Amino acid sequence: EALDTTPFASASIAQVHRAKLPSGAPVVLKIRRPGIEKTVAADLRILQHVVTLVEANLPEARRYQPQRILAEFSRSLSRELDLAVEARHVDRFAKNFAGEPGVLVPKVYWEWTSPMMNVQEYIEAIPGTDLEAIDRAGLDRKELARRGTEVVLKMILVDRFFHADPHPGNVFYLPGNRLVIIDFGMVGRLTDARRDEVVAMMSAIARRDADALMEVVLEWTVDAHVDENRLAYDLDELMFEYVDAPLKDVRISTLLREVNALLREHSIVLPSDLTLMFKALATLEGLGRQYDPEFRLVSHLEPFLERTLAERNRPESLVRRGRQGVNQFVNLMGAIPRDLSRLFKDARRGKMRVDLDLKRLDDFGRRLDDTIDRITIGIMTASLVIGSSIVMTIKGGPALFGIPLLTALGLLGYVIAFFNSVWIIVSIWRANRR
Repeated sequence: EALDTTPFASASIAQVHRAKLPSGAPVVLKIRRPGIEKTVAADLRILQHVVTLVEANLPEARRYQPQRILAEFSRSLSRELDLAVEARHVDRFAKNFAGEPGVLVPKVYWEWTSPMMNVQEYIEAIPGTDLEAIDRAGLDRKELARRGTEVVLKMILVDRFFHADPHPGNVFYLPGNRLVIIDFGMVGRLTDARRDEVVAMMSAIARRDADALMEVVLEWTVDAHVDENRLAYDLDELMFEYVDAPLKDVRISTLLREVNALLREHSIVLPSDLTLMFKALATLEGLGRQYDPEFRLVSHLEPFLERTLAERNRPESLVRRGRQGVNQFVNLMGAIPRDLSRLFKDARRGKMRVDLDLKRLDDFGRRLDDTIDRITIGIMTASLVIGSSIVMTIKGGPALFGIPLLTALGLLGYVIAFFNSVWIIVSIWRANRR
């Protein structure tokens, strides 16, 4: 009905305009920028080329799985480009917080929403970036930090569906310290199993328990070959730094960043959903500290962890997990005859294939070749020294420029033996430095 053609907010993918529906209801229109799909596709092609070059020229970068990261980034961008997907996220969050009067999620007007544009309720509120307006309105900053933290932790640990970018620009406030959350383009989701891993990880971090943390980390190794003894030592050393630290001095974002860096050293790549969760927690802690200098995320984590662990150990939860385990076992046993039949048929037809990871054998082979080369050169060098010594003892014979030819050949043998010896020493020194 009425459209403000000047956007009051914009981003790289979309821009936001205020408007009114025919009913007079104030709304915001989030409109995808024209031609943005072609721009994104071109950027992704460039990134793909860069990733291919990096993997080809920097073998050590492969352990960070850049192709996998790029694939996840591409999927995330595709979801963000479809504004109807974001609208579905809004509805999901509204449902999850329907019983929370202190949290407000804008209503979506589906009759006006499409992949190119979504239409949401406009709520007049104080931007989270305007601290002076928050103070003028008499809002309690510490209460805002506490409530915002509990909202995000509920998303992660209870709903398993969370806002992945809870920075001040995506949060608004209403009288009564109520929160309005917007911009649900970037979200994360955790499976039940992953949520249990997160709870175990956070609990281990809160207790500074390196052994419990290692048990969780080993679940993420997938194909990586991990030196468990070295990993255990590194995790224990990291936790030791925080053993005597007061809870109020522990910054969860710093600790998570150190854990992530340690995992990369061991060629362990965090699953993409956990990467988003780490990002959300780090952003949340920054938001809380902006409102309350004494804010510590870890102190808010413990009650949620205790509640989640208590829920997992309730009789009905144990019965449900037990039933799931029995069903999985029965399905596995039922599939064994079929899988064996396929295996024998493939073997009979000559189609059976065995995949072996020979990377470590290849490395052993290269080292063995280098060793054999050095032994061969060493034997040749020893032979040259012995042969030259024998030749040098022979008197007489033809001469060249007044120098006996046999003497000249003996000297040449010594020179070649010297350079061979230098080569062997340098190659051994380089091999020991790898």
